[in-house]
Order: sequence, then structure tokens, then C-alpha cells
Amino acid sequence: MPISGVRNQFAATIFGALALSIGSLGAPAFALDEIPNEEENLKACERNLCGMILSKDKAGDDLTCDISKTWAKEKIKKGAGTKSLSWGFGDARCTVDLKAKRDNIVSSLTDPEHTFKMESHTVNCLIEQKDEPTKIDVTLAPIVTFKDGKATKAQLNITKVEAPTVIKAVITGADWIEKNVGLFHSEMLEEINEFIEKKCKKRYPDLVKK
Repeated sequence: MPISGVRNQFAATIFGALALSIGSLGAPAFALDEIPNEEENLKACERNLCGMILSKDKAGDDLTCDISKTWAKEKIKKGAGTKSLSWGFGDARCTVDLKAKRDNIVSSLTDPEHTFKMESHTVNCLIEQKDEPTKIDVTLAPIVTFKDGKATKAQLNITKVEAPTVIKAVITGADWIEKNVGLFHSEMLEEINEFIEKKCKKRYPDLVKK
């Protein structure tokens, strides 16, 4: 279930592992505005996911969300600094048409052992630069291993990257995944488990079964 904390973490985890590692390429930037209703859409998606987590009911609709997340340059730079990385670009935005089977989500929480495999998704990102936004498309099919309802291993499982040559060369290097995604693995697991165990109950008490 690599969609922990939809408002802050799903796209952030993917984008963080990708974009913070290429920040050293650097360029002056201009502002990228939030998409209208961005936060509202993220919150609605998060609420739907929490409903499945809290009810543990396999009957019902699957999770389907068309979501985006925009980060201000300063917020990215602050996050990069905590990992001794640099960010020489401006604002950034990622969008994804998120889909996950309800049965797959609930089984992660109720089965003694379960491997949550998402279908292939393409995350479309824009990074602001001096002349125009740089487009990066990343195709991935995340996999998360659960034991007794707790995430124990997470893989982004990136299968394709479409980006300008200079950026693609960096993020498709032989040791890029191990070197950069590894920085985020423990955080991914921590966020997933905290979201499942605490955040849904706290944010949506009306969805808790009586």
C-alpha cells in the first residue's frame, strides 16, 4: 500500500526519490501554481482510502483518484537538505491517475502475509526551470510486502523514465535506484504504517467502526 498519507506522501515519496537526486544539475526557476482543487482532491482520495482501511471490508468500490501535488521550491530544498542533497530547480508538480483494487488493499491488512502489487502507473512531473518547465514521466508498479497487517518492505519498481537526456542519464544510472531510493525506504515503511495505524483514525473518526 504505497499510498500512505495520500495528501503528502504517495507522490512525495516517488517524487522525492526521483527529483531530489537530480537537483545538483541546477537552474534558475520561476513559480509553478497549484492546480485548482488540488488539496480537496487529495483529501477526498485519502478519505476513501481510510474508509477501506478502517472498515476492512472487501465489498465496495475500488480506489480511483486523479490527483496532483505541487511543491514550492523552498519546501523541496528543505527536504533535500535533511538528506544532504541539493535542489537547484524551482517549484515542482506531479500528477497521477491512481488506481488500486479494494480487495488488494484490505488483504494487506487482514491476511497473515500479503504482497500488495499495484498495476503500472505513470507519474507525470513538471519541474520549473529558467525557460520552460521540464517534463519527467516515470512509470512504476509499486510493491509492498505486509506481515500481520504491517508493511515490512517497499519497492517503487520503476520500469520506465522519460526525461531530457541529461536528467535521464542521471536517474537511470546503474546505482541510482540503490543509492537514492534506498534513502527513502525506511521513511516509506514508517509513513505507510503510521498512516494505517494512526492517521486514518485521527483524521476520520467518523469512519471508525462502532
